[in-house]
Amino acid sequence: MINPNLDIFDLRKIQINKTKAELENNGKRQQKEVSSDMLGTFTPVDRDPVKIIQITEANMIPELLPLRHQRMLASRFAFFRGTAELMEHDLKRQAQSKLPIIICGDAHVNNFGFYASPERKLLFGLNDFDEARIGNWESDLKRLLVSAELAGEENSFDRNDLYRLLQLTTKTYRHTIKSANKMSLSQLFYFSFAYEDMGKAIESFGDISTQMQTVLNKVLKKSQRSNSEEIIQKMATINNQGHPVFRDNPPRARHLSAVRYQQIVKGYNKYCENVRQDVRVLLANFHISDIIRYSVGVGSFGTRCYLILLTGNDNSHIVLQVKEAMPLRYNLLSLPVQQVIRNGGIAGQRIVAAQRILQSSSDRFLGSTTFGGRSYYIRQFRDMKESINVNKLDFESFQFYCQTCAYLLAMAHFQSPTAPMIRGYLKHQKKLDTLLPNWALKYVDQVTADYGQFKLAIAEGKLIN
Repeated sequence: MINPNLDIFDLRKIQINKTKAELENNGKRQQKEVSSDMLGTFTPVDRDPVKIIQITEANMIPELLPLRHQRMLASRFAFFRGTAELMEHDLKRQAQSKLPIIICGDAHVNNFGFYASPERKLLFGLNDFDEARIGNWESDLKRLLVSAELAGEENSFDRNDLYRLLQLTTKTYRHTIKSANKMSLSQLFYFSFAYEDMGKAIESFGDISTQMQTVLNKVLKKSQRSNSEEIIQKMATINNQGHPVFRDNPPRARHLSAVRYQQIVKGYNKYCENVRQDVRVLLANFHISDIIRYSVGVGSFGTRCYLILLTGNDNSHIVLQVKEAMPLRYNLLSLPVQQVIRNGGIAGQRIVAAQRILQSSSDRFLGSTTFGGRSYYIRQFRDMKESINVNKLDFESFQFYCQTCAYLLAMAHFQSPTAPMIRGYLKHQKKLDTLLPNWALKYVDQVTADYGQFKLAIAEGKLIN
């Protein structure tokens, strides 16, 4: 159903003129073509992980690669987060359900978090869409399961307990698909999962309520302080002209050449022309005070990422993040170079569209632009955006967190008109609660082997350190 030589985010692929019942039957038929046993069978892969990493990093900023590698060396999980291209490569070699929906493409446990709705309500859900595309539902679920195992082992949780957690996470996804299939289209469209919903869900788990509630309370307090004015206090200073400017902290934070500065200004002006009208009117009250290159994350560390400091006519501030929208790593190793470049030119639009579809409510400032021959997306920087540190959770809270991620992943998947096909495929397939965790454990062994080769390449100087 999915032709990899076409645009991987062509929404016409999920606009199928069939009833829900017909779509479910399509899913049931696909179950006979690609069985659960096939989906849960790990096919060994034969590739050079270092070479694939080098292909990905060829388009990144060389100065930032040593720090990027330091972050990836921290643990197997950090390495896994920074190398989505490896799993993308490997998933193509596995049996695939071939049920086209919009997927996150990188649904590991650290890519869920809190963010603000336009009404300043704290929501929880997926928060990274750089690899979003039309794809297979199990790709997201498998990445979630592998990340849960890696993070759980890093926390020194019992291996048997973790295996049951993976089973429960898979079951949660499967049951949520069943529940979502019973919801009306309007209910699905308006679905959101707020901070208060998380608190209510915890109450049913009894023993973990105190520990998890403490974590959530800290997140709530921190998110309420997380805004542009706080960023200015932490990251900016006043220059000789009395204007706020960012502090340099090379190589992570560095001011730009005059040419690059003007390119970003033009890109920002283009963004303002295309963003929502209410945001455009608001931004008319602001002018650019400063721009800095500021790198974030693990997987995206090394890409071109900038912060724009805007000052209003009332002396208030907004900080916008301008983040490079890279060509999909899913395509990077398989498509002709010119096709990858063409796809990359609209990557910002793809990421913005995916975020608006997969998130229950998105940042009002979210938009895309292009400059300097590259594609970017723009959003508010750290505005009420917080995450749960999974390394600080006890086992019961970690299990609840993984279940919540699986629940929200299934709800995000059900925003696609083709999602009832997943319900048809999963019907009476309890065996997947064991088959997919088994697949994930075997893939963890692959990650461990790749991590070892990565460390060796660093030691031998094949990768910059």
